[in-house]
Amino acid sequence: MFDIIRTDVSLSEWDSLLFTVHWPPGHTCILPEHHVWTVHGIWPNQDGKEGPFFCNRTWIFDPDQLGTLRPQLLKVWPNIHGNDTDDSLWKHEWEKHGTCAALDPKFGSEELYFNQGIQWVKNYHMTKILSQHMIVPSMSTRYNVTLIHKALKDVIGAVPSLSCEYDKDTGNIYLSEIRLCFQRDMVLVDCKHNQQLGGVQSATNCPTNKLIIYPGKASFIKTSRQHKRMFHQKAHNHLKNNSK
Repeated sequence: MFDIIRTDVSLSEWDSLLFTVHWPPGHTCILPEHHVWTVHGIWPNQDGKEGPFFCNRTWIFDPDQLGTLRPQLLKVWPNIHGNDTDDSLWKHEWEKHGTCAALDPKFGSEELYFNQGIQWVKNYHMTKILSQHMIVPSMSTRYNVTLIHKALKDVIGAVPSLSCEYDKDTGNIYLSEIRLCFQRDMVLVDCKHNQQLGGVQSATNCPTNKLIIYPGKASFIKTSRQHKRMFHQKAHNHLKNNSK
């Protein structure tokens, strides 16, 4: 959906923020205590492109700097993939994206950066917004992505970006992420678009000609990355068995 910028840049070269929440059942994951949309990250962008990344490689994540936020983060910003520790997602998000956001004083510390994610996920309660429009998690009901897009836009007041995951084995398409776009002054704006959804320009990789699943339970989705991991694991096991 986005081109990638991989170079470190100054504050003047990022102009917007992408606030991303993900739906745990849309991933191979461990479900949080409360079955709700949880924070993935806050990502500085420039002209609708992802990046910059890793703006200060010496500013290593320090969990002690989170102060009293940790209990809230475990609820609204958990590591849904269940790999490594609870801190591993926070470490990744801070070092890759937070160190760039922190070039602006509004995000000038770990506590400020993560607290903003907590506030935004409370202000934009995606589970409630969708349920108010009779869009609820289900493994049997399928939705037109235009319907989901319109429900969010009508309540939020800005064009969101939607992301889907594809299961290569079953052909199912799962809603997995919702992204909101903010100017650097934190004013909510329309996300830059790449196609039409119901007469409104929108940024999404979800198909408009197929129905998608808003999954009601954890689903095993074999994405291209997972297929690659499975291939390497099988190759490793084959070599190991043949070496015995």
